[in-house]
Amino acid sequence: MAYGRTLPRLLRAAGLGEVGADAAFPVALPECAQLETATITMIREQLVAEGVATEEDIERHLANVAAGRLDLAQPPMIAAWGRRPF
Repeated sequence: MAYGRTLPRLLRAAGLGEVGADAAFPVALPECAQLETATITMIREQLVAEGVATEEDIERHLANVAAGRLDLAQPPMIAAWGRRPF
């Protein structure tokens, strides 16, 4: 998640000028719920094993996601750009 924030510095280090960046935080889009469900399903065992959540907590969370009761936000999508010197 931290890589995107390093992009402007990396572009400047590569010799590009007019470097800029922008970030977007998708919130409450259908894709956010799909990604949240896939992510929680993928790390479910870890969450339980580490004591972060119980199976019941996870089931309740997934039910809330499926019912559209949450306005989910995903990590920022970062775009960066720069120009080659002439």
